[in-house]
Amino acid sequence: MGSKSLYAQLIERIMKILTIFFSGFFVFLMSPLVIAATNPSAHDCDSCSPIMPHDISVAQVRSEGEEFNPPQEQVRRDAPRGEFRSDLMFKFLIAEFAKHNKLYDLSAETFVDILRSEERADIAEMAADAANSARRLDLALEASKIWFRLDPDSIKAKFVYLTVILRNNEFDVARPLVLDFLVNNESDFDKKLKYVGDLVGSAQDREGAYLFLSEVTLNTPNSLLKSLLLGQSALRAGYAQAASSHAGEALTFEPRSEDAALLQASALRIIDNAQSIKFLSEFLESYPDAGAVRSSVVGDLIREERYEDAIPHLQHMARDDASNANVRFTLALVMFEVQRYEESKDRIHRALSLGYEDRASAYFHLGLIDEKLDSLETAANWFSSVPKGDRFIEAQSHLAKLKLTSDGLDLTIDYLDQRASETPEYFVAFVELQGMMYRESGKLEEYFRVLDEGLKARLDEPSLLYSSAMAAEQIGRLDILEMRLRRLMELQPDNAQAYNALGYTLVDKTDRFDEAKTLLVRALELSPDNPVFIDSMGWIEFKLKNYDKSIVLLQRAYGLERHPEIAAHLGEALWAVGYEIEAKSVWTGAFDQFPDNDVLLETIKRHGAD
Repeated sequence: MGSKSLYAQLIERIMKILTIFFSGFFVFLMSPLVIAATNPSAHDCDSCSPIMPHDISVAQVRSEGEEFNPPQEQVRRDAPRGEFRSDLMFKFLIAEFAKHNKLYDLSAETFVDILRSEERADIAEMAADAANSARRLDLALEASKIWFRLDPDSIKAKFVYLTVILRNNEFDVARPLVLDFLVNNESDFDKKLKYVGDLVGSAQDREGAYLFLSEVTLNTPNSLLKSLLLGQSALRAGYAQAASSHAGEALTFEPRSEDAALLQASALRIIDNAQSIKFLSEFLESYPDAGAVRSSVVGDLIREERYEDAIPHLQHMARDDASNANVRFTLALVMFEVQRYEESKDRIHRALSLGYEDRASAYFHLGLIDEKLDSLETAANWFSSVPKGDRFIEAQSHLAKLKLTSDGLDLTIDYLDQRASETPEYFVAFVELQGMMYRESGKLEEYFRVLDEGLKARLDEPSLLYSSAMAAEQIGRLDILEMRLRRLMELQPDNAQAYNALGYTLVDKTDRFDEAKTLLVRALELSPDNPVFIDSMGWIEFKLKNYDKSIVLLQRAYGLERHPEIAAHLGEALWAVGYEIEAKSVWTGAFDQFPDNDVLLETIKRHGAD
């Protein structure tokens, strides 16, 4: 919002409050800082305390305006010496009032407005600080440029200006300042180099930042720090090979540097994740006490689902830091994944005894373990113990399934209905759990009814609009499905799931292919890498007999997610063009992993491929 509109909206409110509290502000107005900022004769006040600006991190704009170093007669437009600037006093009061009331845009705009009338270094400093608080790069750029021009010997002004212009990708302007700083400043060179690396790291143009940093450090001595800074900058720019090269250089300076090893691993993950794991493992063979590197390789192994390989590293970490509850809990989760349930349970209890803070996750996973061990009553107790929060509804879902098995449908619905009444903040979730219980019990009419009633209680609730639409499809009410999904699109125009659900239904259940394709195109515009949405587009191409396009899309979707229904669709497309062996191979692989999926089973049976 611009300064004029802010003035218009807030000036009346400010004046009313100032009238009430003016006596208090009068004391403030007599402070040396305000007098210095509004009275030219007080420019050299020794008691004025400058405001230290923070790092500038705001949106990108393009700098314009006066040249960097204009003639001295253009430096400022002085008011007559000794004149008391009452107009600036009033604006200063507005700026300070806005700042203290967290109206940061108004504060920054007003300070800069003062600066435009009265160019002084102290006012420029305050304006730059206010612009930083407002995250307004346009104003920060204007204020810091004036500040540095008026006080070029100020280190603070220089570095605030450097931060802003680098953030704004003005590398040509920054180059002579940075080179001068690196060559002429007498402080420790590594500290200077680190400072420059941090400044350049704030640039929005990451590729330009890497090239700039390479250029300004070209004639500086090679070192571990220089290689690390260049490697990190290259990595941010997406230059993985260059980052790997710089990391290799860093390791020649210090072979046991964990920072260099982690940089190398980050670059190798982009090039080939297997190389990253191999490199880190070899590094640990030479330097087994490299804790940060060991944590990194554990992360890589878990992402690759190589749980057995991760366990020895986690055990090593647990031995090195016996009181670390987080390591114990991570080890428990990995052991759960490889079905070492009793060991997993022991590790969770040990983590809790060491003060593991996320008790909700601990109780939830203890419930999962006892569920796997068929200790269903104990599992139910653990799920019941999960407090409200991130894991609460997930735990209640497991508890509801256990109750459905032990107590039957009616008692389970009664329990969920009671919980919906007791915890109104989770009303929607408990209504949807009731729907899930009816659906899993094969009572599709009740499945729709309970969600429909929930929607009547919470009109236009997006989640219930979607879930009740899906329930309506189950009972053949495509009219209700379409009406509710279109309503959801009205409420949430960027809800990609709604576009996909309606588009896929129209493909699968009707011949309204043109309409369906428009919806699916919109879904993919909103979420281009979603495998479910890509599958939907592949399916409509199959229906339109564009088999080659269909296969390309479905193969991409299946590569992103090994989902049984995507496998069914991909097999259909391959079968349609005569690739029956390839189709059977896809179906067989999916069947081995998902033997109970109805869509996959029906597809295999229809083609006689079982």
